[in-house]
Amino acid sequence: MLERARSFALGSWQVNRIGYGAMQLAGDGVFGPPGDRDEALRVLRAAIDGGINHIDTAQYYGLGVVKELIHEAPYPYPAALALVSKVAVRHVSRKAAADACSSSAARSRPARMCCRTR
Repeated sequence: MLERARSFALGSWQVNRIGYGAMQLAGDGVFGPPGDRDEALRVLRAAIDGGINHIDTAQYYGLGVVKELIHEAPYPYPAALALVSKVAVRHVSRKAAADACSSSAARSRPARMCCRTR
């Protein structure tokens, strides 16, 4: 079903319009670990097995816990999977923004990652 979903360009990649937003994998109030870590990992695996080819996350979801879950769940990543990470970089230098993106990528070890700053 998702194969037929319209797609769009994300950087140099073509991704399905329907992706997976990982924010709710964290614990209460989007902080800390989930109540059931194994269930959170099953959700991520099921999303990818169901045809999701991009996951949206951020450095502050679960204070890094969501990135750890993404790191663990689908690895090794399917070739078509793109991870999109937002980093909080207001009022910082370009180097600080690049460092935040590098840190985000290292925590997730993606095959393909698009890091957006605001």
